[in-house]
Amino acid sequence: MKENALLKLDYLSTLEINGKGSFDLLQGQITADINKVSDNNCVVGAMCDVKGRVISSFIVVKNFKQDDGYLLIGNIDSLEILNEALSKFVPFYKTELILSDQMTIIAIKESCLLKDFPETDLSKTSQNQDNFQRIHYLDKDFHLLIADEISAFGAYEIVEKPNLWKLDEIKQHNFEISSSTTGIFTAHELGYDKSKRIDFEKGCYTGQEVVARMQYRAKKLPKLLCRESKNTYEVMSKIYNDQRKQIGIVLSSAQSEDTNHYLLSMNKNYQNQDFEF
Repeated sequence: MKENALLKLDYLSTLEINGKGSFDLLQGQITADINKVSDNNCVVGAMCDVKGRVISSFIVVKNFKQDDGYLLIGNIDSLEILNEALSKFVPFYKTELILSDQMTIIAIKESCLLKDFPETDLSKTSQNQDNFQRIHYLDKDFHLLIADEISAFGAYEIVEKPNLWKLDEIKQHNFEISSSTTGIFTAHELGYDKSKRIDFEKGCYTGQEVVARMQYRAKKLPKLLCRESKNTYEVMSKIYNDQRKQIGIVLSSAQSEDTNHYLLSMNKNYQNQDFEF
């Protein structure tokens, strides 16, 4: 990728939660602690169903354009599911939900960001910079930039190279929910306990009892692995050991030259044994 190029991420969108009741609504429903969201700090979060299975995942930032407002960033179809889930609670809070696909969301490599935007403060995971808002999470190589208009990045070439973003996601053991994976996995199967999408110090939220029971009572927790292979495997393919017992599943994949990169979720049957991949 050229040094002055930005990655286009059309599949990402935003859900605004605005109003005085926004904090209470989110704090009571999602896995992240909204107390930790500030003008200078973002958090990653998720929403579970009552059975503790993840129905949506996202990044939470302050909405600089609205007092008492938050901006949730995630897959478009995941946010549609989240919007529907949260809408049933809106009548009980002074808040409104706005699902939009009008924002421009792109990714920029950190080295390029520091070179061209010297006002960048890496101690802040959320920063309002001139014509855009910068967001950084999970120690990723890329930062997200959000703007009202694509013209905010007029000096840059914007390219479609999703593999670069996917590789960064796999490297950081990050898996985002889509419509095809909603309600399938527990938070632990996606490594959300390790990435701090689940805040075990906050109060109750939907599915919290199930998530906490697994965290503190399970004898063995699922584990995420990164693997490279010359072979091609479909996402959601099952992984077996030499006794043909399922020990995991393929969560996501990305290609780099002639190598395939995979993020795997290994279940309780995985005992650090070798497996064909």
